[in-house]
Amino acid sequence: MAEGARVIGIVGLPPMGCLPVVITMKTAGSPLQPRQCIDSYSDVGKEYNQLLQNMLKNMNTYGTKIIYADIYNPIYDMVQNPNKYGFNNVYSGCCGTGLFELALLCNPNSLVCINASEYIFWDAVHPTQATYYNLFNSLRPTVDVLLKS
Repeated sequence: MAEGARVIGIVGLPPMGCLPVVITMKTAGSPLQPRQCIDSYSDVGKEYNQLLQNMLKNMNTYGTKIIYADIYNPIYDMVQNPNKYGFNNVYSGCCGTGLFELALLCNPNSLVCINASEYIFWDAVHPTQATYYNLFNSLRPTVDVLLKS
């Protein structure tokens, strides 16, 4: 802001307990346990986002607009209602096993799913293009406010 930024968008955390890598780590050693979101980890993201929003309210100064972009609720809705968005796979990623691979472990030599648009996650952390599309649609009103500023 001191350098002249007037419109700033800040993105919150996703439901961390719904990330495939977190589910894998938390249920490791229990392969028969059904894969599902780990609420205690998601709650941390929710609490962080609330603290962040409170802090951002205090940071708005004359001539500066800071807007919070919520990705927690849209992603959580996609996980809880996958059919609404055309997803068939919620708790694992498209790349590799989808349970722990991310970044460099997902590379041109990795096996990938046939239809990534049916997955919420590309790897064990990052969303697919279909998820980003749905996120954009949910954030569109916020983006429009930013663009009009």
